[in-house]
Amino acid sequence: MKKTLVTALATVGLAAGAFAQGQFSFQATSANGLVSYSTDKATSQLVPTTGIPGGLGSVSVGFYTAPNGTVLSLNNQTGLPDFTGWTFNTLIANIATGAGKTAGKTITVAGAANSVNIEVEAVAWNGAATSWSQAVGTITSTTLLGWSGMVFNGTAVGALGWSQPTGDPTAAIPAPPAGLATGAGGYSGLVLTPVPEPTTIALGGLRAATQLLFRRRK
Repeated sequence: MKKTLVTALATVGLAAGAFAQGQFSFQATSANGLVSYSTDKATSQLVPTTGIPGGLGSVSVGFYTAPNGTVLSLNNQTGLPDFTGWTFNTLIANIATGAGKTAGKTITVAGAANSVNIEVEAVAWNGAATSWSQAVGTITSTTLLGWSGMVFNGTAVGALGWSQPTGDPTAAIPAPPAGLATGAGGYSGLVLTPVPEPTTIALGGLRAATQLLFRRRK
């Protein structure tokens, strides 16, 4: 009987662990970094609550997470973050409460253990796409993309992703969502900028390959 009880408790423990959900809170404010946009990659301004002028539309913010210590890098061809092995989480649509600001939001990280550190990366895009991958997969001349750690944000090169603690909503006395890590080692704001269209990237790659071929022949 005792053995059966221990086995049952162990099974319950595994099930609880499988459905663990850590949480952290996010709110773009003047204190932890606002959401801006640039159409020339030289100057930027805060995203208005009415959306980006010129028909560029509303802005959405999302988060990617991964096990603590996972390194995020940029794709050599596209120059965009390579989220292979990362999980897309909660979506925050539209700027609210003031230019460049978002309302407070609790981010629930499904599958993450409670009260531990995870790797987090914030991303943003304009238009009607409902996810980062959709926005990246439908790039046009009016697409603007941004991610935390961009050089344009004033962050050091290579500072993509940060280690973020989570709270435990399933504890007997729930731990509140952990506050967002900010600054050089965390969230430092988002600046959406134009990105090359896939055809432009492809032509650039073709040009580079052609030049390499000519050099080899010489």
